[in-house]
Amino acid sequence: MKNRAIFLCIRNNIATIEEYARKIGVSPERANLILKEDAILTEDEIKANCDLFKVSADYFLALVE
Repeated sequence: MKNRAIFLCIRNNIATIEEYARKIGVSPERANLILKEDAILTEDEIKANCDLFKVSADYFLALVE
């Protein structure tokens, strides 16, 4: 699923998959799938990312600029 996770991690100085995974409460394997846009995100994962990065779901999912 298209998302801005990589861009937002870079912008927020989140340097590793493990750090990103810990911050959103998923396994490193799952975080890697999210970063590669190879995961269908759950509502909880979308919310965790929005909370972490302080963005809307539409922005995180690249539905708006």
